[in-house]
Amino acid sequence: MLNQLLWLLLSGYLNLGLAVGLACGALLLLRPLLKRVLSPRQRLLLWMTAWFSAYTLQGYQLLSYLHVLPVTFRDLITPRTMENLSFDRVPAYFPDCQWDQQINLALPGGSYVPLSLEPWMAPLAGAVLLGGVVLLTLYFSRRSEGIKAQASQGRLLDWDGPELKPFYGLKPADDYVLVRLCRGLPTSFVYQKAEKLDGIKYNMIYLQEELPPERMALVLRHELNHLKRNHTWMKGIITCGLVLHWWNPLIWLAYKYTCLDLEMDCDRFTLEQLSPQNCREYARTLVELGAGKQLWDAPLAFGESDGAARVKAAVTWKKRTVYVQEAWKQKNFWLRLPGFLLFLLLLLFFVGGPSNVVLPADVDIQITEQFGSQENFLQQELDRLGLPDSVTVQQGWRSFQQTWFFDAVYQLSDGRWVESSWYRYSDGTWSHMGWDWLSSPPDLAGYTAYYP
Repeated sequence: MLNQLLWLLLSGYLNLGLAVGLACGALLLLRPLLKRVLSPRQRLLLWMTAWFSAYTLQGYQLLSYLHVLPVTFRDLITPRTMENLSFDRVPAYFPDCQWDQQINLALPGGSYVPLSLEPWMAPLAGAVLLGGVVLLTLYFSRRSEGIKAQASQGRLLDWDGPELKPFYGLKPADDYVLVRLCRGLPTSFVYQKAEKLDGIKYNMIYLQEELPPERMALVLRHELNHLKRNHTWMKGIITCGLVLHWWNPLIWLAYKYTCLDLEMDCDRFTLEQLSPQNCREYARTLVELGAGKQLWDAPLAFGESDGAARVKAAVTWKKRTVYVQEAWKQKNFWLRLPGFLLFLLLLLFFVGGPSNVVLPADVDIQITEQFGSQENFLQQELDRLGLPDSVTVQQGWRSFQQTWFFDAVYQLSDGRWVESSWYRYSDGTWSHMGWDWLSSPPDLAGYTAYYP
C-alpha cells in the first residue's frame, strides 16, 4: 500500500516535469522566430504558461481546460492521461497505477516501452529526486543570503539626499523601495523584500558605488522598472519550477532564456521612457555592465543576463510613435495587430489538452493479468455467445471512450458481426456488460485493430 502511494506521487511528479519540459523545448525551438515577431513581454507570457503548469497537477489540469483550437501542443504530447478523474487531462508518460510491477512507458505519438519495476526502484528514485530538490534549495538560499549580506553593508541612501535627489522623479509612489550604495558589488541589482527596517519589509536596490551619476540614473530606472513590471515574483515562480524539476535539462535552458526575456522586457520598458540621447547612453551602459556577474542563482535578485543579446536588442529597438487619437486609429496599432494575433494563437496552442486518453497496451496488460492471455479472453467472449467450436474470431477492433470503458467489435468466421462492451471497476478488474448483434458491418471510425 505504501509503495503504491509512493508510486502515485512519483509518477505524477515525473509526468508533470516531462510535460513542462516538452513545452519548454518547443518554445526554445521556436525562439529564433519568436524573437522576430513577438515582444519580450509576449514571450514572457508564453514562458509563464509552462512555468505555471510546473507546480501542481491541478495547475496543469486547469490550463488544459482552455481547449479552443482543434489541435494543441498538449494534444500532440499526450499519449495517455492519468486515470484519476481529477487529473484526466494530465499526460501520463508513467502510469499512475501499477499492475504487478509491469508498466508501459508511454511516448508522444502513441508508442510505448514495456518496463518491469522492482519494489526498490520507486523509493530509490524518490529519494534521489527529493535529495536534488533539497540540495538545490539549500544552494540557492545560501547564495541569496550571501549576496544580500554583502550588499546590506552598503550605505543607505535617502531619497531626499544629494545622491538620489536628482532622481527624485523616479521615486515610486509608495515608500517601500530603498536604495543602498555598495562598494565592490559585481553588478547592481534589485532584491525583493530584502531588508526589514522599522517593522516594514522593503524592496532593496543595490547600486555599485563606482557608477558615474549619469549611469547610476539609468541603472536605477532599470531596477525600479523590474518592480513595476512584477518581474520579482515572476523570477520567484520560475526558480521554484527549476528547483522542483532540476533533473530536466530543458527546464534549465528555459530558465536561462526566461531570465533573459525578463531583462529584455525591462530594457524595452526603460527605453520607452528615455530620450534618443539617453537611449544611446543606455546601450553604452549595457555594453560596459554586460561583463558583470549574472545572478541567475539568486531567486529574488536581478543582475546582468546575456549582455550581448540585450545590447543588440537595445541598439535595434525603435521607439513607438505616440498618437493622440483613439488606439484603433493609430498606425502602430495596425502594425502591431498581426503580432498580437500570432501571440494569441500561440498562447491558445500551448494551453488546452485532451482528456481520457487511453493507451491500449495498458488494457492488454490488465486483461492478460485477469484472464491469463488474450486468447483466453477471446475464448470467454465466444463462450458467452454459446457458439459452436467451429465459429472463431477472424478480426477484432476496440474503441476507448473512457479509461474505464471500451467497446470491442468482432468479425466472426461465419460472417456475422458482434459488439461487446466492457467496464472496469475501481479495483482494476474488467467486467462484461453485454453483447449486441450487428445487422451489417459497422463504421469502424475511432476503432483500432487489436486482433489478430
